[in-house]
Amino acid sequence: MPSNDLGTARGVFLQLALNGRRVAGVTEAEVCTSDHQAAGWFRVVIALGADPVTTPATLGSMTQATAEILVGLALPGLPAAAATWQSLMTGPVDAITLDMTGGTAHLTGRDFTSLFIDTLSAETFSNNTSSEIVQTLALRHGLTPVVTATTTPIGRYYQEGHDLSTLHQFSKSVTEWDLLSGLAEREGFDVYVQNSSLCFAPPAPDGLPTVWQWMPGGGAASTLTALQMERSLALARDIVVTVQSWNSRQAQMITQTVRSSAQGAVSASGAARAATATTYALVRPNLTPQQAMTLAVQTLSDLSRHERVITAVMPGELDLAPRSLVLLQGTSSEFDQTYAVDEITRRVSARDGFVQTVRAVNTALQA
Repeated sequence: MPSNDLGTARGVFLQLALNGRRVAGVTEAEVCTSDHQAAGWFRVVIALGADPVTTPATLGSMTQATAEILVGLALPGLPAAAATWQSLMTGPVDAITLDMTGGTAHLTGRDFTSLFIDTLSAETFSNNTSSEIVQTLALRHGLTPVVTATTTPIGRYYQEGHDLSTLHQFSKSVTEWDLLSGLAEREGFDVYVQNSSLCFAPPAPDGLPTVWQWMPGGGAASTLTALQMERSLALARDIVVTVQSWNSRQAQMITQTVRSSAQGAVSASGAARAATATTYALVRPNLTPQQAMTLAVQTLSDLSRHERVITAVMPGELDLAPRSLVLLQGTSSEFDQTYAVDEITRRVSARDGFVQTVRAVNTALQA
């Protein structure tokens, strides 16, 4: 099984499977996964000609390919056979660049979210629930649906006489990912692709957080090699979210407003907005008052979670994932609190070994 030992203090091994076949000569990889309802992406560098399928002739004639990037970790001095392997990402290759001067091939691509992003949709699903639609689309693209069942038919969300496609009748294009994201918003769910599975479920962060210990000057007790901390002053002020919806069946405008104070309290608000508040407005069709209120509260929560953002660099590991919890300690500031992982970029190379950059956002309204 072809592998490259890229580690120094520990054994770090990198493998690439191209169309299901392990290939030799992979020298570098970068993989990014996020909680943004967007496709993860990857970049892989291969030595040209190190494997029969990585010659300029073979790579230059490819019309489609699926790549899987795997990382193995082992104790120092142990071979790849003793490593614990984990797949970082699987997905279609979007582009292949051949560097004839450097003797390398660069493969870039995205995870299987790209299948839905690249597929336009004009279907109506009036008699289906959200979970049934998600399952249909997952199976259509050969993915495994990991779906929490829902019970409300989509037509009910749009007051019986409407279907999902009427949301986008004036749009230039609507993709299946737009549809999935809209369903997730309606249900208050997360939607994301993990390896070859399409997941659609209520938000459920990991239980116990991973502790990040920061030591000024990068002391030996520090688990981080670099740390940046950012606070949005706009989101630190009062936040007002208003949702407006024209309910065509009832022929009336629905308006719901919620507000969070700088002290973290959340309340419905019909009062005039303070000049110092940060305000947001959303317009959605055919919502009931309860649905408009649910969307307003959900949006307020999403905004508030980005008041404090931290970005940390550390040795690479295989446990953290988007939506994992981390507890920052040691900064002697209000930034010492619990965060949810928002994005992870992992890099494996012969020069740098295995390192990762993690972006995380606060998990609740903070003072």
